[in-house]
Amino acid sequence: METYSVKVGTEGEIILPSELRKLFGLVAEDTLDLCVDSEGKVFVRTAERSVQPLSDFFEDLIINDLLAKGCRGDCLKKQLLDCKLKLSSVLDRLSEDAYRAYKNGQSIKCWDTQALAPMGIQKDNNALFDVMLTTRGVHDLVVLRKAELREIPAVFKCLEQDPYGFKRLRGPHYETYRVSFRSGTKEYRVIYTVFAAEKLIVVTMVGARKAIYERLQKDFSF
Repeated sequence: METYSVKVGTEGEIILPSELRKLFGLVAEDTLDLCVDSEGKVFVRTAERSVQPLSDFFEDLIINDLLAKGCRGDCLKKQLLDCKLKLSSVLDRLSEDAYRAYKNGQSIKCWDTQALAPMGIQKDNNALFDVMLTTRGVHDLVVLRKAELREIPAVFKCLEQDPYGFKRLRGPHYETYRVSFRSGTKEYRVIYTVFAAEKLIVVTMVGARKAIYERLQKDFSF
């Protein structure tokens, strides 16, 4: 059994070591229960997970689905929280799969994809990050219409220079973000993970917001 030492601050606050925060998958504003047994032993468990980083990530679509299933009041609140926590884990799973694909040589540079190569766009020699796509991401580009596809090069150019300038969708362990853009009346998302040590960005999903939501539901049953 591992033992960790923590100090109590002047206001009674306790700072958990980063190893524990990572182990529990904790983010800011999570709530912990401290349980004391009859022998004075203290046990820690997660009481309530914060979903603030996912506050508007498909929330309206999730609520509509739950309402259609008859969830109301406390049931709706609980089910919404459960769905968001599952979605947080899904983001990490996508990130793990993306990194594994990169290490196994199964990802492709964005400008070499079938969809973007004909545009003749080359990587900026001053780019700070490499933008790669998973097989899923490549497929997503192929099925986009021309009007939607025209928006993608500008997005990838921005990511090459500063991937941290967009909304973070934080899972417990990985830095996952999304870029939003609109084509016609539809909202679109580019979801990607930043692997800072490798100066690498791996795009995991691209598409209409609702289509991505429905695909995540189907693939991961959150």
